[in-house]
Amino acid sequence: MKTSLFALASLVLMMQWMVFAQVEPRRTLLVRIDSVRAEDLAKSGIIEFDDYQPRGILSLVRDTAQVLLTHAEAALLRERGFRCSVLMEDSSELALVRRAAYAPTMRLERPYHSYAEILAEIGALCRTNPSLFRQFPIGVTSQERQKIYAVEVAAPGGKRGAAILLNGCHHSNELLGGEICLAFLHDVASRYGNDPDLTRFLGRFRVIVVPVVNVDGHDVVTSGKDPRWRKNRRDTDGDGRVEYPEGVDLNRNYDFNWAHGGSADARSERYRGLFPFSESEASAIAALAREEHFLCSLTYHSQGEVIYYPWTWGGRKAPDDRLLTSMAREIAGSIRTMKGDTCYRAEYGAGTVGQTYPWLYGALGTFDFVVETGKGASFVPPNEVAGVVRANLQGIYALLRRSEGPGLALRVQDAATGRPLEAEVWLPGIETEDVHRRKSHPRSGVLYRLLTAGSYDCIVSKEGYRPVVLKGIRVGESGWTEQDVKLGKRGE
Repeated sequence: MKTSLFALASLVLMMQWMVFAQVEPRRTLLVRIDSVRAEDLAKSGIIEFDDYQPRGILSLVRDTAQVLLTHAEAALLRERGFRCSVLMEDSSELALVRRAAYAPTMRLERPYHSYAEILAEIGALCRTNPSLFRQFPIGVTSQERQKIYAVEVAAPGGKRGAAILLNGCHHSNELLGGEICLAFLHDVASRYGNDPDLTRFLGRFRVIVVPVVNVDGHDVVTSGKDPRWRKNRRDTDGDGRVEYPEGVDLNRNYDFNWAHGGSADARSERYRGLFPFSESEASAIAALAREEHFLCSLTYHSQGEVIYYPWTWGGRKAPDDRLLTSMAREIAGSIRTMKGDTCYRAEYGAGTVGQTYPWLYGALGTFDFVVETGKGASFVPPNEVAGVVRANLQGIYALLRRSEGPGLALRVQDAATGRPLEAEVWLPGIETEDVHRRKSHPRSGVLYRLLTAGSYDCIVSKEGYRPVVLKGIRVGESGWTEQDVKLGKRGE
């Protein structure tokens, strides 16, 4: 009886091992498949697409796929009529994914830039146009303590109006965001003063550009070391070495429903960190956002040719759903896809993911739109970059147009001294308890609030002051409606 039980247990273990071996075959071939669609590969029963892991499809750009296969899988696909060519055979997965991402040279080619090259070009722009551009550090990286730089773009002598944020490369292998941000700066330098729309925009808004948030990880990818690197370079196991897949997903580290997003597993590509804002990169963006009170933001990721915006959350939409949806669709409709036959699409994002858009909108009131650039790879081949960048510049200008209003510019001052006040500004007809109370800027006392045309009630309050209730503020069809509020101290 004992012998039978032992044999049965051994058989079960062997079957479990065989199942595991079938789920995780050792794939040593990098294979290119030509003239193929994603649905064709999915129907093959061999290849599964996973956005976060370098297994299955590594890239599918236009109609050319790069996949990891076993010899048996490659032979089976050929039998089924797929046009397969072996590009490389190696026992190292890293070697195969490097060849897929970097081509035979095994290095990242132009027009992609390293962070040092991005900073050099920004430095040149600032020296040539010192009244238009200002570069400044916003923080340092968590692991290697490299400086994270931002660039302020503002018209010479212009008023300090509402601020707009552009940022890229929270995920270090999603390189297109950095390239779009850099291209925008060059576009401003060449067109400001000649293009009336751009000149008008910058006379009304300041644009803050952070091309690369995840500087340490960006260096790993652009140096050619590892194109898989997505997270920052946090030494999560504390052994003094940072090895793939260590690090924290910076876009799961924001403090709005943080515990419901990402993963608690440090080896997951979506590891959210030990606590909200545990990573200095995310904290740097948060500090900048608190300082600037951004009106709107474009946060660049890759890939999918889709724009995500706040939100769907337990069946509820964002308080500003009507306006957010309209803006997201307009921005998406301004960006042509790589194929050129249609535009990006707009979709709701979740409210429980610990990402930038729930935090910026939920905590601060910033309308953040996540732009998933390009299609088929975290960074597209070099010959595709210019087209993706050019298309996405149109999205920036669409956002700037929508940022011209209609909206409410409400200025709060101390009634006795005229001093600007940071006060809560609540529109109870719109804002639910799902979001934090919006606040006027502490330096200017102004809250810029995009709205649809209509009539709004508003409650303005600050500790130690008597609240003011404004009834029936009329916001027109265009432009900014200005409203002054003077708060008197209690007891005076």
